[in-house]
Amino acid sequence: MDFNLIWHSLRELNSFSILLRLLLAVICAGVIGIERGVRRQPAGFRTHILVCTGGCLATLTGQYVFQYLDTSADPTRLGAQVISGIGFLGMGTIIVTGNNRVKGLTTAAGLWASACIGLTIGIGFYEAAIGGTIIVVLAITVMRKVDGYFYAKIPVVDLYIELEDITKVHTLLENIQQHGMKVAFMELEKPKSQHPNAIGLTLTVKKLRRKDPIDMPTKIASFPGVLFLEEIL
Repeated sequence: MDFNLIWHSLRELNSFSILLRLLLAVICAGVIGIERGVRRQPAGFRTHILVCTGGCLATLTGQYVFQYLDTSADPTRLGAQVISGIGFLGMGTIIVTGNNRVKGLTTAAGLWASACIGLTIGIGFYEAAIGGTIIVVLAITVMRKVDGYFYAKIPVVDLYIELEDITKVHTLLENIQQHGMKVAFMELEKPKSQHPNAIGLTLTVKKLRRKDPIDMPTKIASFPGVLFLEEIL
């Protein structure tokens, strides 16, 4: 069996290679999408598969037009449109919260990467597609823990907090100090919720020990009397 001949045929546009590329697009995107779906992100398993398959089809179509139709069209033109057009879909996964905290960027980047993976599969660049899929999966799983580790070491955070009532302010400050933190700045704010007697605060909180791996927003949110907490970026 001549493996070089088989490998060369997979690079060409034929019925078997087309089906293989579409199947690989489903597998690669599915692996990425499962992780996002488990975390209840706006774009999950099916969305990533659709995006990657669409990118693959766009490249296949461009290659087909170039090879089998009497035209001098650029086979990468359709792929270029996918790259620019996927931005609109990615925007739908990005949410800006009340205090300018942005969520969904990882999901949007994953969708864009899935589209690129689909393009590489569509053109028959299998090595790049598989390698890219592995890197993307590592980035949103293993590297997420690395990102969280360094995030937890940030020595200063700005927070917006809502408490049940003004009597809980003293308790909040005591709890912050007891857990190795201190309040460097505090300002009274109008509460955003409709909770009766609620009080809003803007705080700048610092760690007393910079190497302490405590996640300050998560820890403070667990204190009694805290109705709502959001980090101000």
